[in-house]
Amino acid sequence: MLVTGASRGIGEAVARAAHQRGAKVGLLARTADDLGALAADLGDRTAFATADVSDRASVDDAITALIETLGLPGILVNNAGVG
Repeated sequence: MLVTGASRGIGEAVARAAHQRGAKVGLLARTADDLGALAADLGDRTAFATADVSDRASVDDAITALIETLGLPGILVNNAGVG
C-alpha cells in the first residue's frame, strides 16, 4: 500500500490501520521528520520517501524508491493533493 499525505491526519491513521492489519506500507509526504517518526513507530514492513505532489519528478523519484524497498503497491491511498 502507498499512502500519500501520510505524515499526519487521515493519511497517518490509514497507514497505521493498514500496517496493524499486516500490510506493507509506503509513506509519502513532504515532511521527512514526521515520516521518519511514523516509520520508526510502525517498524517493519514500512518505508518512507519525501515528495511534494505538485512536483511530478519528486513524486516519480519517491515512488521508485518505495517500490525498490517494498515492491509494487497493490493499493494507493491518494490522500494528498493540490488545490
